[in-house]
Amino acid sequence: MKKFLPALVLSLVILAVYAPALRNDLVWDDTALILRDPLIRSWQLVPEAFQHFLFIDATPSDFYRPIQRLTYLADYAAFVFKPAGYHFTSILCHIGATLALLLLANELLRGWNIEERKRRWIAFLAALVWAVHPVHTAAVAYISGRADPLAAFFGFLGLYCGIRALPRIRANRWLLLLSTTALFLLSALSKESGLIFLALWLAILLLRKSWKQILPAIIVILFVLVSYLSLRLPAEHIPAPRLRPPAPLLVRPIIFARAFAEYTGLILFPARLHMDRDVESHPFGSSDASVRGAAWRELQTLLGIVLIAAALYWLLRSRKQDPAIFGCLVLAALAYLPVSGAFSLNASIAEHWLYLPTAFLFLAVAVAISRFQVPRFAVAALLVVGLLSLGVRTFLHTLDWKNQRTFLERTIAAGGDSARMLINLASQELHEGQLDSAKTHLEMALQKEPNQPLAVINLAVLAIRKEDYANAREILNRAKDLPLVDAQAHELLAILEIKEHDRVELLRFRLASRTGPPNWRIERRYIEALDQTGNTSAAIQELAACLKTQWYRAESWQLLSRLFTKNGPTREGMEALEQAKDYDVHLMEHAEVPQP
Repeated sequence: MKKFLPALVLSLVILAVYAPALRNDLVWDDTALILRDPLIRSWQLVPEAFQHFLFIDATPSDFYRPIQRLTYLADYAAFVFKPAGYHFTSILCHIGATLALLLLANELLRGWNIEERKRRWIAFLAALVWAVHPVHTAAVAYISGRADPLAAFFGFLGLYCGIRALPRIRANRWLLLLSTTALFLLSALSKESGLIFLALWLAILLLRKSWKQILPAIIVILFVLVSYLSLRLPAEHIPAPRLRPPAPLLVRPIIFARAFAEYTGLILFPARLHMDRDVESHPFGSSDASVRGAAWRELQTLLGIVLIAAALYWLLRSRKQDPAIFGCLVLAALAYLPVSGAFSLNASIAEHWLYLPTAFLFLAVAVAISRFQVPRFAVAALLVVGLLSLGVRTFLHTLDWKNQRTFLERTIAAGGDSARMLINLASQELHEGQLDSAKTHLEMALQKEPNQPLAVINLAVLAIRKEDYANAREILNRAKDLPLVDAQAHELLAILEIKEHDRVELLRFRLASRTGPPNWRIERRYIEALDQTGNTSAAIQELAACLKTQWYRAESWQLLSRLFTKNGPTREGMEALEQAKDYDVHLMEHAEVPQP
């Protein structure tokens, strides 16, 4: 029973601090990954999940994460669109990752000859701090952040099996190596950062001087890489649009230093947590606010340099004095390097990117604390106070994901007032009919990023809602030359023609459907326009052409059934409806379907 007590305590603590998430709604990217992804609707589409990147019916991405998608498929089968079930699964994934870290930490400390009782306490303490730290809230309370705990769960278990596959364990060595291979591949297919576990495993073998294990490890690593690339490279992929060019190479060291300072602050003082962080300089004129912002970034650069020097000093000093601390710091550094700002990613910094490197950092800190020659009561008291503070902060921060408006408003209030967040808030206000407030936030976004495509297109929607058709047409004529929103601009011009002159411009709808990458929402509007103007046969032909390449979308088959049965029951309509049911196991529960 004592062996399972730490795991039980960790699980209960995680459930307690993340309990508010069970009442949260779907926010931000959740709507795209859950409400709009056609590949999570049926078990028949499991193979197809490996053939596409994420965000099929949304802005394209560079994220190839089929295992993350499969967990949503399981959630959809069990919970349909009830958010509580999805949040519960995310919490379970975090529990799994924490328990896998506990297992791995014990094995790592065993290799550094720390006696059993002591290493169990060190591993438990590190796992507990990691489990409740508020900086990880975005990976747990935010359903779309599930890729982090998934990759960590498989990766930690893979490292554990890889360490256990030592030459002296003859009986199950090959079974452990096979398990290591499978787990590392699952980690990489959960999130791209899972590939870092291959480097971590190799680093552990080198630190332990397990020379005989290097060759089998290299074979496993190569197999995982080849398998991963053989799945990723042929998958359907539309590159994500870049609204800003990546930072020049000469600027990367500056971003590296700023990111290190920012991350250090988030770990030590997790007060102003929010999504959409940025450490780049974005001057917007010679105002006092702009000057103060630039000055703060320069000070942050200097602070980052000092902190990096301190971290290097700790690393080098521990190399001779404490191999356990040195080994954990090396692993933390390797896990941190890809997200450190040294490489161009889809952002300069993100809180959830700390999910993996902090696991090894907290383990190093826990080992260091165990070396202190201070009264145990004092250490225990400080740890209890610290853990309670972290747990309460996580509990409260979890409430920030209550719903879309709460999420956006609290993110902006905490300092995440980027153009993207302001545009998202404006979109929410448009949906709620708060047109004046939406206009204010869109104008604020354009002050930060002039000619931002999404802000421009939302201004056009706002003008249409206000029946200011002349202004809307002027904005849309500008928007149709902007990448990312050009197809939507043509679609809105066609809608504007209906509102102004009660005339359907089929050519404009067709142009919108043929502009840019495939967009089912715009394509559907064109098909519906064909049907509404009496061209039902043409609508059926257009839809049939779509189904040749995008056959997996239940909504398309459902629409085809409606078109076939418009003039009465037909065999084709029945067959199309049955096909729709095959590709969406809950189709009849959440959608009104015409009965033939």
